[in-house]
Amino acid sequence: MTPNSHRSHAYAWLAVLASVSTAGCLCPPCPGAGAAPPAATVAAASAAAPAASAPAASAPAAVGSRLVIWNGDDTGGGAQGWASCDKTAECKTKLGPDSGSGVNGSTALKFHGEGPGWLGMGWNLFGWYPETAGIDISPYSHLTFQIRVDAKSAEAAPEYLGLALGCSNKSAKDTADAPIDKFVKAFADGKWHKVEIPISVLTKGAGAKFDLQSFWEFRLHTWTGTPKNFDIYIDDIAAEKQ
Repeated sequence: MTPNSHRSHAYAWLAVLASVSTAGCLCPPCPGAGAAPPAATVAAASAAAPAASAPAASAPAAVGSRLVIWNGDDTGGGAQGWASCDKTAECKTKLGPDSGSGVNGSTALKFHGEGPGWLGMGWNLFGWYPETAGIDISPYSHLTFQIRVDAKSAEAAPEYLGLALGCSNKSAKDTADAPIDKFVKAFADGKWHKVEIPISVLTKGAGAKFDLQSFWEFRLHTWTGTPKNFDIYIDDIAAEKQ
């Protein structure tokens, strides 16, 4: 990707942010009521992320009733991501693999968020290529992953953390938003926790039109009215039959 194309992506992203920003909460309903990122924001961030040089993705590995989707080491090597926030003058985000910080010293996915407002990330398991790529999670009952949240202080930790999945099927929609604290109460205590979310929770209501056969993007987001400063580590994303 050339410097000019990088700049054009950045300008397009800033234009989308300007069009969706509002005073107060950018993503109603606000935290506690299932906050979700604006669809235009997610689409723009995904489009702005470079994908042309993505390596071939390592195929998900099925072991018994568990399908390993990404573990930072031998599965999901073609994944790429985006990270963004809505209050661009006051916030910073960064996303990428982090060697040695995962479960048992493996490679984890590290998301850094800093500032107030909406801060979010997406980890596309195929690097957005080919456009029809996807993983069939319809035979499984739960999406599972390991999470660890480190914050500068208790006050700097995310108050709300939500998960959603994206699919490559353009005629389908994203899943519903799942608040992490419904599945792990103390998710921000600095320790590793295994999160187990029933896929049925993700496909209810707003997620009813999600295509379970073309899952390709794992997303997390936070929202707060006060500045935060934290790192979120993700490891061992999988689908399980429980």
